[in-house]
Amino acid sequence: MPLPPPQKTGWPPFDAVAAIVDRLTSVMNSIGTVWILALMLLINSDVLGRAAFGTPIAGVPEMVSLSILGIVFLQLANTLRSGRLTRSDALLGLLRRRLPRLANAADAVFHVAGAGLFYVILTSFLPKFERSWQRDEFVGAVGNFTAPTWPINLIVLSGAGAVLITFLLNAVCLAVAAWRGPQTGVEAPQGRSDG
Repeated sequence: MPLPPPQKTGWPPFDAVAAIVDRLTSVMNSIGTVWILALMLLINSDVLGRAAFGTPIAGVPEMVSLSILGIVFLQLANTLRSGRLTRSDALLGLLRRRLPRLANAADAVFHVAGAGLFYVILTSFLPKFERSWQRDEFVGAVGNFTAPTWPINLIVLSGAGAVLITFLLNAVCLAVAAWRGPQTGVEAPQGRSDG
């Protein structure tokens, strides 16, 4: 399993901002986890209602499809910050063993590219959010079940923004680590403890 990016730069104002972002992404991750549990209860209740009483809960498929999108974007930034985002890092692993400064520099560049990608996602999704807000767009069937789409679109925007900021924070931490080189007497980050 790859190590998470360095979490501190040694510059207190930057590290304070990074700590705030870490807490925010942890809260977003926790909300996503609670949402998953609520969704599981809803799905099981729907299955039980269908099987036992022949009456499903209206709108479950719509709620599930919207929920999946919301949950992913709530949890993505924390996954990235803690180093658990799936990626191919065979080259980086090799570089880390032989040339750690180059590995950190390359990883910083990859994180800047990730920030660029999420900037594109953020700016591309903003008009969709504005349209869903202004037109009061919804999913479902009128008379049966309807749900507005703007709250999920707002979560996507917020999550994409958090991922963009996290990519940038990681890039700065990695660039600083590349600049300083291996620190003697400093323990390498081994992941985070949330408890």
